[in-house]
Amino acid sequence: MRLAPLDAARAGAVPYLRALSEAAEALGGRLELETEHAFIGRYTPPGRPPRPILGRSLGLNADAAAALAGDKDYTARWLAAAGLPAPEGLLVFSPAFRDRMALKNAAVAERLPGLEAARTFAAAHGFPVVLKPNDGAQGRGVRVAADAADLEQDIAAGWAEDDRLRLEAHVRGRDYRLLVLEDRVPIAYERLPLSITGDGRRSVSALIADTLARIAASHRGAKVAADDSRLLRRLAAEGLDGSSVLAEGRCLPLLSSANLSTGGRLRDLSGQLPKAAEALAVAAVRSLGLTFAGVDILAPDLATGTEGAVILEVNASPGLDFYAAEGPEHFARTRDVLHAALSRLG
Repeated sequence: MRLAPLDAARAGAVPYLRALSEAAEALGGRLELETEHAFIGRYTPPGRPPRPILGRSLGLNADAAAALAGDKDYTARWLAAAGLPAPEGLLVFSPAFRDRMALKNAAVAERLPGLEAARTFAAAHGFPVVLKPNDGAQGRGVRVAADAADLEQDIAAGWAEDDRLRLEAHVRGRDYRLLVLEDRVPIAYERLPLSITGDGRRSVSALIADTLARIAASHRGAKVAADDSRLLRRLAAEGLDGSSVLAEGRCLPLLSSANLSTGGRLRDLSGQLPKAAEALAVAAVRSLGLTFAGVDILAPDLATGTEGAVILEVNASPGLDFYAAEGPEHFARTRDVLHAALSRLG
């Protein structure tokens, strides 16, 4: 493995890395990344030892705090215990996981919730319910079950990839990401889900293919395919299929989650949210013992207040790639945030 300063080609292709490099240079430090993927590297502050960088983790957060935030079930219960709004949920374990646990401790394995517990939870809270990998990120594997049949199918599909799934009561609202650095919220935006807009001529399949192609051309690489079961289920719920033609101007969301990595779009709200909204995000980050994190919030309208707001997740390695690529102002704001973050490393 070889570490080197960011090369011009990658700086042009990945605005986030260019912003990070410029922030490091402005501080008089040195940024070096491994030359093959630029996924790991190090930042050397002036006159200080080098600090490792892993993915989008700059090393500002303590290991235990970051690990806690990476566990969705623990995070939700931790926030609720701190008096912060979090969705009700249940961690359900695959039969394979419980079998492995039984070899170590049969009594513990017997108590682990499984499919029957998931059925009971859904019956008590009502459909729809949300199912997600307990340690997933970027919208990977998030499914919404509209009924008992969906639940059975989604749990089977989820357990095929992950042993631990977080089942949550569905919360309606608009999707927001607030970036917190200590006690400030320098970046905030609303996330809008992957969607298509009808033109009265082309089929749904053609619109989806065109949308995914545009996302791929922008180097965003949406983690969703045209035959994704979640898209097909969404179309079926609307009484549509791939051959259907949407009326001109009709906008159809295709996913329940609005992650930018699954083709979502953003509406910048930096500096526009009320103090109560920013305070809610800061409180979540402080509660978990983090310094730098992204807080995902669902709310009826966070721009008008926090009534009905629920903290969905807290990300201890917040990605700013899509935000930095949105435009010149977004890039400059990303660079400023990274400058402030790196300055705390020495």
